[in-house]
Amino acid sequence: MPDYTLPFPGRELADQELTYDVCYAKILPQDRASIVERAWRKGEQAARDIFVKYGGETDFFKIAADSGLVCECVDKDYISGNQRYFSDYISGQSRIHLYLGAIRLWAQENGMTLETAQNVILSHEYFHFLEWTKLGLTSREYQVPMLKLGPLKLGKTGVRALSEIGAHAFARTYYELTEERERQDEATGI
Repeated sequence: MPDYTLPFPGRELADQELTYDVCYAKILPQDRASIVERAWRKGEQAARDIFVKYGGETDFFKIAADSGLVCECVDKDYISGNQRYFSDYISGQSRIHLYLGAIRLWAQENGMTLETAQNVILSHEYFHFLEWTKLGLTSREYQVPMLKLGPLKLGKTGVRALSEIGAHAFARTYYELTEERERQDEATGI
């Protein structure tokens, strides 16, 4: 069994995650719960599919390499403005940067080894890779006007928080599937 508790938000906090998006006020109140649920389910289903595809493999570095994704560990604590970044998925290059300085701090805060924290962060980023290569961008599944001038609405933009909600769901669900399999293995003496 993992010797840590996954520090990603569960479904109960996904609605709150949506409120952090800069477009939140533009989302129709009656649509908020359903778009969060759709994003969460997309992440859950993707995790189930990848879990089956890779036979429950828990090493996301192996999964990433098999998928043609390059992972680069960058030894820095990446902070921009007041936001700390643990990783970046670079679309078009099939490349992920893992910022070890930030991940090291996160690992200490959450009682994980650096290797475990890297793997958890990579699982989250792997969902973004899937969005760009197979699933479609979750952030674009609900569009809001870029600019409203009275009754006039100009342009459209997606809701970035939906991609983060999907990625949280992916990482959490994969972790839960791994835990479930380990419990079953223990119960059967495997």
